[in-house]
Amino acid sequence: MQKIEIPTTCPCCSYTLETVNEQLFCRNLSCEAQLGKKLEHFTKTLGIKGFGPKTIEKLGLADITELFYLERDSVIESLGSEKVADKLLDEIERAKGADLATVLASFSIPLVGGTASKKIASVVSSIEEITQETCKQAGLGDKVTSNLLNWISMEYPEMKEFLPFSFKSSQVKPVSTSGPTICITGKLSSFKTKSEAAKILEAAGFIVVESVTKTLKYLVDEDNKGSTKRKKAEEYGATIVTNLTDFVSKL
Repeated sequence: MQKIEIPTTCPCCSYTLETVNEQLFCRNLSCEAQLGKKLEHFTKTLGIKGFGPKTIEKLGLADITELFYLERDSVIESLGSEKVADKLLDEIERAKGADLATVLASFSIPLVGGTASKKIASVVSSIEEITQETCKQAGLGDKVTSNLLNWISMEYPEMKEFLPFSFKSSQVKPVSTSGPTICITGKLSSFKTKSEAAKILEAAGFIVVESVTKTLKYLVDEDNKGSTKRKKAEEYGATIVTNLTDFVSKL
């Protein structure tokens, strides 16, 4: 078997890679590959429609914050359409009202997805209030906390004054940290999106997780295709939910 060598430099920008929590990271904030993917994730999470890879390339954005300072004439020239430009700018303006949980989840912070962001947003009202203590209070794990605090100390200071979010109405309903865990896998037939289903489950006191572990209580699998997650969940003794609508109606 051929030995796999751990890379030491970024394949895109040749910047020296750094190991944090057993993961490799390129710390070059100007890395084009990172920027493109981060912008895609950022706009998708904030719900900004019409902002795919081609649009990002045409606009020639250098970082995430430039998104909020685009000038109409420049956007029209780049995209070649007043209608498309105005629609995109309206989407960006609307995104400025996003709550803290949504904004945190948009920054591509390793392990800090929707669930972790909602947990921390239930105990703080701004990014500045996020500390080791508030992360513990929110029930975040050690690695999630480390990644989040690392981002706040290294990346956030360079962008904070350019971000338009006020978070005045950002408090979300506290996410349970003691309820039964439930994971959703595959396509849903009873709900339009996993996000919609997750909100209903969280409101009912469930902790919606993204991976299958030994502590998982329920796995929602309406596909019934014998996925890896399902096999794992069955091994761990989790209850398999094949019709989420029926499951929710009986709560």
